[in-house]
Amino acid sequence: MKIDSVLILAAGFGTRLKPYTDNLPKSLLPLNDTNPLRNLIEQSLKYFSGAKIYINASYKAEKIIQEVTKFPVAKRPYIIWEKKPLGPAFTTTEFCNQSEGNVLVLHGDVFFSDTTFAELAASIDKVTHDSSILLCHKKDKYSARSIIIEESGFVKSILEVSLNDSNKNSNVIDRTKKVWSSSGALVIKRNSLLNFNAKIGSSLSPNLINYIANNENLYLEKCKGPRVSIDDKNSYLNAIKLDQKNSKLFDRTI
Repeated sequence: MKIDSVLILAAGFGTRLKPYTDNLPKSLLPLNDTNPLRNLIEQSLKYFSGAKIYINASYKAEKIIQEVTKFPVAKRPYIIWEKKPLGPAFTTTEFCNQSEGNVLVLHGDVFFSDTTFAELAASIDKVTHDSSILLCHKKDKYSARSIIIEESGFVKSILEVSLNDSNKNSNVIDRTKKVWSSSGALVIKRNSLLNFNAKIGSSLSPNLINYIANNENLYLEKCKGPRVSIDDKNSYLNAIKLDQKNSKLFDRTI
């Protein structure tokens, strides 16, 4: 499946990561010699070389602009600036409805190892049927932020679990139980959201993802490689450790 545009969502405040995010958006939190945003840009340039890259920015947007200007002009992503964050679902819907092709949407706070992103790209490339794609990983049920219900290889629905619910249930849920959970990567086929009414401030999951699943085919692609969604101190430390173990598969631009 051909990817025409990559949209990286990096407008959030990173409230749960304070004080780390007092002066930086969470997509720029240091990970040894890189950061989540730079890593996603580099990987997108490598594995989706024909696609244009866009970054949604709002909180500390000037920091993101500074980061982007480190890239050569020919490879520099475009910035979609919002005075106040409009929410991932609203921004994604507006962007997709103005695009003429397929869009890969990435959460800017997710750190993929090179092997994982290469697996993700290969999974997208091999899909020949006409459908959107939700990338997922297997997680412990008690710690999963989302739970995917599948049927015959397609997403039937996705359920969101809050951090409070996860912590509340961690002592009563079987910790050996594994579920498929969203990886923070979603391919949206062109024209899939023309009739979707996105609310300002809303997330991709569950409403936008369930809309696609209920109105079109949403293929479920299961990935195995390591990735970390950086949404609290522990996950940030885990991302630093993952970067230290990350076997670089290609030379970086910067």
